Amino acid sequence: MQLFFSYDKSMKSYYQALLVLGSFLLVFVWQNSQFQAFTVPAIGFLVFMFLIISIRNKHNLNFGGPLNFFLLNSVLLLFIFSTGGISSSLFFLLYFLLFGAAFIMNPRVVFIFPIAIIIIFWSQIFQNDITSNLIKMGSLILLTPLAYLFGTQFSKSQKNEDEVLKTKERETSAADEIAEDVGDVIESAKTKLTAKEVDKLNEILEETEDLRDEK
Repeated sequence: MQLFFSYDKSMKSYYQALLVLGSFLLVFVWQNSQFQAFTVPAIGFLVFMFLIISIRNKHNLNFGGPLNFFLLNSVLLLFIFSTGGISSSLFFLLYFLLFGAAFIMNPRVVFIFPIAIIIIFWSQIFQNDITSNLIKMGSLILLTPLAYLFGTQFSKSQKNEDEVLKTKERETSAADEIAEDVGDVIESAKTKLTAKEVDKLNEILEETEDLRDEK
C-alpha cells in the first residue's frame, strides 16, 4: 500500500512537471511560428478556458490546480511576449507565478521554472539592457529555493490539517457506532436491565451526542 502511494505521488509530480514544461513549449513554438499574429485571440481563448475550468465545480472560482496553472502561465507568457518580451513591465509577475507553482503543485517543480524561463528568453537576454536582463534572470534563480521552502512548509501544513480532519471524522464515526450499539442494547434488553444500568447507558448516549456535537 505504501509503495502504491509513493508511486502514485511520483506520477503526479511527473504530470505536473510535464504541464509546466508543456506550457513553456507551447508559448515557445507559438512565438516562433506564423501563429504569433493571432496572439491576442489565443490569450482570449486561454482565459475563457481558465474561467470554464475554474467555475465547473460548485460555481466557485478555483485558481488552484496544475491544469489552471498551465493556462495561467501560458496566458502570462503570451502577454509578456506581446508587450516587449524580457523588457515588458509585466515580467515581474513571473516572480509571483514562481511562488504560485510552489503552493499549487509539488514544490520540487519550481526548479524547472527558472530553467525554462532562461531558455525561452535566451535570445533576448543579451539584447538592449543586458545588465537589467541578467538581474531579472538572477532574481528568478535566487528566489527559486525560497519558493521551494515556502511551498514545502505550506504542503506540510496542509497535510497536517488533512490528518486532523481525518481524525475528527474517525472519532465522529466511532461515536455514531457507539450510540447505535448502546441504543440497540437498551431496546433489546430493556426488560432485563435495572434502572441504574439504563441510566448508565443513557449517560453514555448523552456523552456520545456531546462528542458528535463538538466534532
